[in-house]
Amino acid sequence: MYTEKELKFILQEGEGYKVEFKENVSNIDRDIVAFANSSGGKIFVGITDDKKILGIEVTNKLKSLIQDIANNCDPKVTIILWEVHNVLIIEVREGTDKPYKCASGFYKRMGANSQKLNRDEILDIFKSEGKIRFDEIVEPKFKYPKDFDSRKLNRFLALAGISRPTSIENILVNLGVAEKQERTLYFNNAGVLFFAKEQQRFVPWAVFTVALFKDKVGVDIIDRKEIQGGLFEIVE
Repeated sequence: MYTEKELKFILQEGEGYKVEFKENVSNIDRDIVAFANSSGGKIFVGITDDKKILGIEVTNKLKSLIQDIANNCDPKVTIILWEVHNVLIIEVREGTDKPYKCASGFYKRMGANSQKLNRDEILDIFKSEGKIRFDEIVEPKFKYPKDFDSRKLNRFLALAGISRPTSIENILVNLGVAEKQERTLYFNNAGVLFFAKEQQRFVPWAVFTVALFKDKVGVDIIDRKEIQGGLFEIVE
């Protein structure tokens, strides 16, 4: 629960990364998902951008409307509603299932503003939240069969004890390292790391560096080698 003293303090501080002032509930879904996609925050409805309290009639109908807006976000956003002197405070918790989307798109808190995210920024959230794993991301530069090494696949099948009753393309799709779209086979990063002719051309940092030190102190290096190739070659 907020007191009048706390409200005055917030007014003095003004808008910021975790505080938003709004005269009414217009486009409030954008601010709700922006806070959920960030670190959470509070929306003060009934206050202008220049910190003037206009107030708003806080009714059960208004509270239900805002709760419906939060529930209709994808996925729904958890909020808590407070009221202080005709100011409605919407407390938005940081989301645990990012990214969150409203009817007009994805938003995130950037300083004191709620900014719409572009395609790459949305992908970054998916990646950082573990919704898209690196090994599942398609590598568009990899061309099949030009960059594919069938010998590496044969070796993998032999070690795994898998027979070849079907086509190579079907095997790769069933292994989850490639997908077929309009007769074209697209490899993901897992497929590249296992079965490319030159893995480091697509994933330059996929190398293993080993060093031989003179003693246990680990200061003087006697020998050093960067091991490249596929996952099997690197491990061996």
